Amino acid sequence: MLPRSQRLGPLAQIGSFAMNRKERRMAAKLGTPAVPFVAPGASVGHSAGIAELLRSALRHHQAGQLVEAECYYRRILAIDQNHFDALHLLGVIAHQSGNPDLAARLIGKAIALHDRNPAHANEAGSEVNALRRGKRAIGRRELAAAHSNLSIVLMALGNPVEALKAFRRSIQLDETENSKLLFVQCVQGLTFIPQDIDLRDDLARALSDPWGRPIDLARFAANLIKLNGPTGACIRRFSSACAERRPSQALIGPAELAEICRDRLLRCLLETTIVFNAELEAFLTAVRNKMLEAASGDGQPRRDGEDMLRFFCSLARQCFINEYVFACTEQEMQLAERLRGRLTNALASGEPIPEQWLTAVAAYFPLASLPRTNLLTRRRWSNSVAQLLALQVQEVEQEQQLRASVPQLTAIDGDVTLAVKQQYEESPYPRWLKASPVGKSTTIAAHLRQQFSNIDPRHLPTADGSDILIAGCGTGQQPIETARQFKGARVLAIDLSLTSLCYAKRKTRELGLKNIEYAQADILQLQALGRTFDVIEASGVLHHLAEPMEGWRLLLAILRPGGFMRLGLYSRLARQDLAAARTLIAQRGYGASAAEIRRCRAELMGFGHDTALAKVTDWSDFFSTSTCRDLLFHVQEHQMTLPEIGSFLLQNQLQFLGFVLPGHVRENFRRRFPNEGTMTDLARWHIFETENPTTFTGMYQFWIRKPQ
Repeated sequence: MLPRSQRLGPLAQIGSFAMNRKERRMAAKLGTPAVPFVAPGASVGHSAGIAELLRSALRHHQAGQLVEAECYYRRILAIDQNHFDALHLLGVIAHQSGNPDLAARLIGKAIALHDRNPAHANEAGSEVNALRRGKRAIGRRELAAAHSNLSIVLMALGNPVEALKAFRRSIQLDETENSKLLFVQCVQGLTFIPQDIDLRDDLARALSDPWGRPIDLARFAANLIKLNGPTGACIRRFSSACAERRPSQALIGPAELAEICRDRLLRCLLETTIVFNAELEAFLTAVRNKMLEAASGDGQPRRDGEDMLRFFCSLARQCFINEYVFACTEQEMQLAERLRGRLTNALASGEPIPEQWLTAVAAYFPLASLPRTNLLTRRRWSNSVAQLLALQVQEVEQEQQLRASVPQLTAIDGDVTLAVKQQYEESPYPRWLKASPVGKSTTIAAHLRQQFSNIDPRHLPTADGSDILIAGCGTGQQPIETARQFKGARVLAIDLSLTSLCYAKRKTRELGLKNIEYAQADILQLQALGRTFDVIEASGVLHHLAEPMEGWRLLLAILRPGGFMRLGLYSRLARQDLAAARTLIAQRGYGASAAEIRRCRAELMGFGHDTALAKVTDWSDFFSTSTCRDLLFHVQEHQMTLPEIGSFLLQNQLQFLGFVLPGHVRENFRRRFPNEGTMTDLARWHIFETENPTTFTGMYQFWIRKPQ
């Protein structure tokens, strides 16, 4: 949403082209010319050709001056009512102005006209851009952009299936980072598997390239894997056997295992992100056991086929990513330890090592924990095993080498601070593999102007470069995405955990980024540095302080006047389902070690789906050791409500800009509260959250602004 002063005139009435008094007053207030609309059939001077009108429209549109841009698009339509670019971009303005129904009609009309008469479309667009590209490429790219924008609008209207169809047409025409990100957003909005779209290949590419954060696709991919194909059939039989307490491992025969090993989507899921599905986890746990038994046989180790070896390596990669969270019986662990001993002896003596030994051991223990792991990397291995060693040995060694290169900027003390630091040294959060693309880089000003309706465009920073602080950067996803998204950004990323910082620094070096500075520091001590920032991001850190609001105030003290802050805070309403699990943990006396977390998870997964305790498996953080520790065993956690946040904003004279939420949530809120100005009304958002308690399961993520 953009500022009301930049929003549409009477778009709901397509035939009305006169600028009204209110719009003229808005234009005068903004200091922009009140350009009159031209009625259909009115005369247009020869000097104001369509190409010139389109240039003017685009200039105003890119500057966020939507009233003026609308004027020029309408003038084009007065000359040519079927002009592709004018219809398409007028639809974009409709969406930006909170009218997705009209946006869908306008963009849909532009696409339909193009499909009926492609030679007629894009003539003016070609005039504007022909010096840079060929006409055919322009047409494809503009049409691809129209399908992408239609997909965005359809998502806002709560129609993710049609949005996916529009996306697929877009990416067939022109594959861009923005269109790939759009696919991820479409899939995230799906609560079911569409029957008339085959998404397996798209999903496999989206996970492995990646097209967005793989974690955002994990749940949908798991459900699709379970739904169809040989893998799905095997999982369903396995789950049925478990429910009926029948022997389940016999259900995975050699032929079926071969089919599973060829499942590309399953391999991509295992290699790129955590499996967030209890049923699929149980199945993979059984497959891992079968792999261990095969590797531990007393006879001559068999030579696995290429597909099977790659799949077993993928499964070992998954176990490393989720920090060995899969349940393990005592007998199974003893077998794994014996095989680890055989592998260690063979390594020390220089004897040949079957690759299936290595993959099986890597599925139960990190290979970096073996003695003399340098001997592993000196041997020749297949490509799949070499990649497994790079993940479990070489990258771990690189992080160890980086520890001396991370400076400590402040003292770190206090009981709570030290306890939180210790947790994240032991369990860095989160473990991730592939950085998400961020689309075309932009400025902070342009990003916020696009996101929120109450930004005053006259007081936004104009320079590309900004000094940005990431407070509590964890393992680096957030600072990396921020540094890549904002032009010229200078990022300082701090955290208590040196282990997390080294992970982040390694990933940053892999990407070749030079504009991020990492340091170990305590938020409560940052004022002593004497530095201030244009933007501060503190997502998921304040609620782990002894006094969250005091930490917030200290961050505000180093935020420059007029600066922006993005925060993430736990919602008390959203996390109420965790209460039953935490009560059970206290009653049983479960500790926070990896073994205790595995035992606790096994008990929680054993409860029926209709019980309060089973609801914890709906949380993505349940599915790895470090994230489960963060979710259920954290040493310090505060939860908040919107009235509490609103009170703090009022006391500190902070402007609430808006929440970061999926389009369908925003649209549901608009339908519940259709009046102007309600998107920033925290009282109404509190009502909405009370009626929809899962709205903020991913935290309250929002932007604020400090007074000038």
